[in-house]
Amino acid sequence: MNFHICHPGDALRPFVKQFYFWEDDSCGLIQLPQHLFTLGDQYMVFILEGEATIKPADHAAFTLPKHSVTGHFTCACELQVKGPLKMVVVQLNAYGCYRLLDMDVRSFTNYYRNLDLQESPVWTLLGTKLQQAKTPQEITDLLNHTYMEVLRCFTPALQQVDKMADYLLANQGNVSLHELAKVFRVSKPTLDRLFNRIVGIPPQLFARMVRFKAALRSLQQMDIPQWQISTTAHYNQAMFIQDHLLFNGEMPSWHNTAAQATITRMTAAEMQPVAVAS
Repeated sequence: MNFHICHPGDALRPFVKQFYFWEDDSCGLIQLPQHLFTLGDQYMVFILEGEATIKPADHAAFTLPKHSVTGHFTCACELQVKGPLKMVVVQLNAYGCYRLLDMDVRSFTNYYRNLDLQESPVWTLLGTKLQQAKTPQEITDLLNHTYMEVLRCFTPALQQVDKMADYLLANQGNVSLHELAKVFRVSKPTLDRLFNRIVGIPPQLFARMVRFKAALRSLQQMDIPQWQISTTAHYNQAMFIQDHLLFNGEMPSWHNTAAQATITRMTAAEMQPVAVAS
């Protein structure tokens, strides 16, 4: 298996976070590598060979087309891939999809959009060129060039939603809707409407994802059997368990004495097989 993580050009940040190139000659179902999918981000997927199927907990499974963009996954889901496999995945931040494609992102939450059906042929052309690329460096150069051209040509207004999302990230999701509306001087209905259209999910749910990811990062550095979420105005152990059930599809292993696997067995970055957070 060849799995490469490549960094996009500085000019693409913060919209584009990482490039991933994954190649595996194995036949049948293949275990996903670490750091491929993360809760709270969106992804453009270019399947050059093989097949990828996603099963969200809330609706039927679907197979991704060759060139697609996935919406936010707000519940536990399974992702299966069949090889031989060759795939390029572009990790976008929460508002990167809207900035690059000018799409109403809420229309495909827990789903996808086929990039070959978009008005602009740029993504189909990119998929064709990726088929011809031979090395991770060639793939990185091609992705950098294409995304830079798209950023220059498309300029949909983010209407402060990028700053709102960054504010939530900087505060690890510990921000109320009232505080967010006050800081950015917008009404709560306007805040909710803008956030839904540009990020694809309500600001409360995005903040919840961010809090959960921050809690997992802290958990990974602690002795799990003795670990406890501190009770605060924003998060406590009961809330963490509820979020773990939603985003991971199961109880935390430290909460179930019969479970031997640790909570770090599965993160959204790993997607093996349930999507949560890294």
